[in-house]
Amino acid sequence: MATTSPPPSGYQPSDQLRDSLAAWEKAVDETEPQAREALEEGIAQELRDDRQLTLNVLAQHLPWTAEMLRLLMADRDVPPRERHRQAEGEPQVYKPSERLRDLLAAWNMAGDDVKKTRASLEACIADELRAHPTLTNAEIAEHLPWSQEQVRVIARAHGVPRRRKRGSDHKLIEENGKPKAVTVPYDWYVQQPGADPSITRR
Repeated sequence: MATTSPPPSGYQPSDQLRDSLAAWEKAVDETEPQAREALEEGIAQELRDDRQLTLNVLAQHLPWTAEMLRLLMADRDVPPRERHRQAEGEPQVYKPSERLRDLLAAWNMAGDDVKKTRASLEACIADELRAHPTLTNAEIAEHLPWSQEQVRVIARAHGVPRRRKRGSDHKLIEENGKPKAVTVPYDWYVQQPGADPSITRR
């Protein structure tokens, strides 16, 4: 069986898709990690400021368990907890500082931004596929940090019509008016049962 790779489509992402991808990547790689780091340092400072504040009490105001806080604070120079002494009177009821509340709110907003930019990017991918009926999932995936299977999932979720193979993807080779061979996309061929692994891409 002769094989050949599909001809390149010459597709280039639209400015809207590029912008949507950049916004999502910034939210994932910069905004959320920075907000998370600031929050963790704020938690450490809260524990430094109040040595009698226990992780169990602090965890009641955060989205993590006391054990998770213990792991997060392991390398942040947090002093050991001190027991409350009876001579000190009634222990104060802990309330998160305004600084910690602001950091937690900022981290939650960063998480929301990741979700919003992801939704916007997926919608843009769907629009791109609708605007280019012959564009395959594999071709658009080359410009994204996801596989063509993930693109297919996104397309289905947004009701994008299934991709149709371009006519040039499968070619019938004839000799003296009779079929002799069929060329198929290499990526398609290697997924078929009984494919010969010794056949390489041309």
